[in-house]
Amino acid sequence: MNHLTRSLCTTMVGVIGTFMTFSVVAMAQEQSDYAIVQSFQEKYKAIREAIKEVKTVQECAEVSANIDELEKEFAADTALLNKSLYPDKYDDVVSEARVELRLNQDKLGIIESSVARITELEEQVRSLSRAVDSMDTINDRLLASIDVMSKALEKNATTIDSLNHLVTSLRQSIRARDEAIFAMVDSMFMQYDKNIQGLPDQEKKILVGKMERHNVVSNIMEAAKANLKFLETTQLSGKDLAGMVKEQRQFSSYWNGLGPKLANVYVSSKDRAKQIAAIDTVIAQWGRKTDSTLWTDLNGEFSSKQIPVQPFHSADEFVANLSKYFDDQINDSKSSNEEKAKNLNHFADDVWNPSINSQWLPTLVDGGVITKDQENQLQTKFASWQSAVKPSHMFLYAGIFIIILIVIIVIVIRGRKKPQAGEPNPRA
Repeated sequence: MNHLTRSLCTTMVGVIGTFMTFSVVAMAQEQSDYAIVQSFQEKYKAIREAIKEVKTVQECAEVSANIDELEKEFAADTALLNKSLYPDKYDDVVSEARVELRLNQDKLGIIESSVARITELEEQVRSLSRAVDSMDTINDRLLASIDVMSKALEKNATTIDSLNHLVTSLRQSIRARDEAIFAMVDSMFMQYDKNIQGLPDQEKKILVGKMERHNVVSNIMEAAKANLKFLETTQLSGKDLAGMVKEQRQFSSYWNGLGPKLANVYVSSKDRAKQIAAIDTVIAQWGRKTDSTLWTDLNGEFSSKQIPVQPFHSADEFVANLSKYFDDQINDSKSSNEEKAKNLNHFADDVWNPSINSQWLPTLVDGGVITKDQENQLQTKFASWQSAVKPSHMFLYAGIFIIILIVIIVIVIRGRKKPQAGEPNPRA
């Protein structure tokens, strides 16, 4: 009897437990559904109110983008919202918002294509902003790995290869992040075909809002700092270093165009104005570090081979000092011909052909560090040195041709010589 009672009690407890579990789950589901419906209604209401307030094409584009976001966010809850919004339907209320926005656009004389273009740019900005955030995390991780590996670097091929791979990955990622940031800012400014300085306060306020949402100023500052830190942490050389110079020049050039626009947009914000000025400082610091590393490395190409080119610290000095070295070699009147040929071969085989002419000069020109004329000047000087030490092949070929010609002439003349008396005439 007691056993039966215990069994009944156990069964009752199980039934009650199951019922309570179902109840809790059902209540949680109801609360979740309620929260979804509430969220939709609040966002939809905000959009309808924004539609009534729109005054500019940018505002219309923002509302249009918000409708797109709303539709995307609640697409999976269509059945729930259809039930909640009855007798209306989810698709109908979203379409209603679009129609109301279009009617307001018509009243304001705003062209639909302009709104579509700006909406497209808005999506581009959001996409690039997400990409920048994602690359921030990746770059921080790569930089930390390089730092650790550099400090514990063991001189074996595997470790060095791994470190080089990380450096290459980080450099590519930093460059991609820089491009994404500037493309994002471009997309923002492209929405305003007027002069930024002449923007009405309302539009300027909207633009500032976008800049703040996507951390434009902070992102550019972080990009400049990341590049500087990358240069300080890694040891680039040759073509890679010259490539970094080119990237620094491009970054700096873009910033020179963008900085004044941002200063204009943030004219009333002292904090942002300070940050914009600070970006100038970091980019200048990065430029000095890049140039300093570049000239140190390029000077090392000559000093490591005991070639007495005077040290240089700028593009003009590099061209002038290397040209002077060529002139000194061309005008050398003390060395023997053998010594001159030896010096030329050493320079050509150890520095000029494998490094300076094949790698450094094209990259320096490509990076805007020296001009094409300066490159041609150095190549012409080197060719003159070669001609002064080794006769040109053209002269050699011309000499051989003249000798052969003389021999032929002598043979012909001898062949036409008249026979002496008593000698048989070969022509008789």
